[in-house]
Amino acid sequence: MEAGPANLGFEHQHTLLERVRGWLPAGAAVLLLADRFYPSVALFDWLHAQGWRYRLRLKGNLTVDPGFGDLVTTGDLAVGQTERYLPDVRLFHHAVATHLGILHEPGHPEPWIIAMECAPNRATVRDYGSRWGIEPLFSDYKSRGFDLEATHLRAPDRLDRLLVIMALALHWCVRVGQEDARDHPTPWKKNSSPDRS
Repeated sequence: MEAGPANLGFEHQHTLLERVRGWLPAGAAVLLLADRFYPSVALFDWLHAQGWRYRLRLKGNLTVDPGFGDLVTTGDLAVGQTERYLPDVRLFHHAVATHLGILHEPGHPEPWIIAMECAPNRATVRDYGSRWGIEPLFSDYKSRGFDLEATHLRAPDRLDRLLVIMALALHWCVRVGQEDARDHPTPWKKNSSPDRS
């Protein structure tokens, strides 16, 4: 953890990515998911060099060359679209090669503009939704749960130990809840209405 601006830059992203890469077994398949992060040429170059798959949600203000004329923004490409798939686009003024998928589902205020390493389609754009599986964990670690942000610990080794303890506590809570649900299921409510299929 480090205090600082929201965009820590590629130097810090690189440190974290290299650390995670070191934890992975050789040949592990990786799909990196990131929410409206601050992309950089260096990050895309690093991902391509590692052969990692990625679904990176982009902001609407990035310069892109879609291959059919002038440079536009990612937001321009999304205007009025419910679905749009753009293979072989170039991001930034450095012409970083990637593919874009745009999906704007009804009821959502903003579209997903997703950069990916593979041919875009509805399924590959929706891969990005897998990241929502970690949102409850973030919530549990923040003010709705353990309130990690309120800790006074600053030493990395102590923070590491605190995170391990929190992870074990969370695992124990989930496990106990699952066992209780299995061993003491909630009884079905009885009512006088006939069964319906």
